[in-house]
Amino acid sequence: MKSHFRAYVAALALAAISLAGKQAQQTGPHPKSQKEVDALKKVQADQQAKNWDAEMTDINYVLENFADTEYKSMLLDMAIQAAQNKGDYAQTVAFAEQAVQADPNNVEAYVKLAETIALHTRENDLDKDTSLKKVDTDAHKALDLLKTASTPPTGITADQWPTYKKQLEGQAHDAMGMADDIAKKFPESIEEYKAAIAVYPNPIILTHMAKAQIDAKQFDDAIATDDKVLAMSDAPADVKQFAQNQKDSATKMKGATGTAQPK
Repeated sequence: MKSHFRAYVAALALAAISLAGKQAQQTGPHPKSQKEVDALKKVQADQQAKNWDAEMTDINYVLENFADTEYKSMLLDMAIQAAQNKGDYAQTVAFAEQAVQADPNNVEAYVKLAETIALHTRENDLDKDTSLKKVDTDAHKALDLLKTASTPPTGITADQWPTYKKQLEGQAHDAMGMADDIAKKFPESIEEYKAAIAVYPNPIILTHMAKAQIDAKQFDDAIATDDKVLAMSDAPADVKQFAQNQKDSATKMKGATGTAQPK
């Protein structure tokens, strides 16, 4: 599931680079030289142009050439989003790993790691067990951090923080739900999805739950869950189409199961 992951916030924060380069600020990150300002401006321009490859390249340039940059965590968050926008699984994970190494309290990076790995793990992968364990570890780390997180991340206002915390909590439970579904732990998977939806009612998470319900042969529940997606006015058209297709499949499987059972 793609999330916004605060890319827009990072862009707004970098919009102040020119001023920060001329006038050192007492609070918040600021560049230490004109060369750093110029390098950061390139990153900002790449993001605005949606040139994800160039953005990742220029972020790496800043990190390699300005080791003491105060924008490190922000840049890594932007790199994670750029890699995700490009659909580059390996880069998304690599940048997220760098982000948690740079800041062990970066709850967003832990959520992104759990979510991304869960989405790309398959039942027949040779490293499936290792991947699912990492999903569980990173998701639980995120949830533990959220319990005590009182200060919003850079770029998130105090008013936005309670809602954003619920989104991150929902995404962490969603990741664990996907992992449990892959492991064929269907009751646990469904419970994780219920926990996710309780704090973050999201149509994509609902389709994930419907899949777990189908896997558990709870066809009526799956149909009802997909119906909720279809009734959501703000659900994207492609998500609604997926929910409709999934509902149709559940309906057919329910019928086949019914006719196959002895009278």
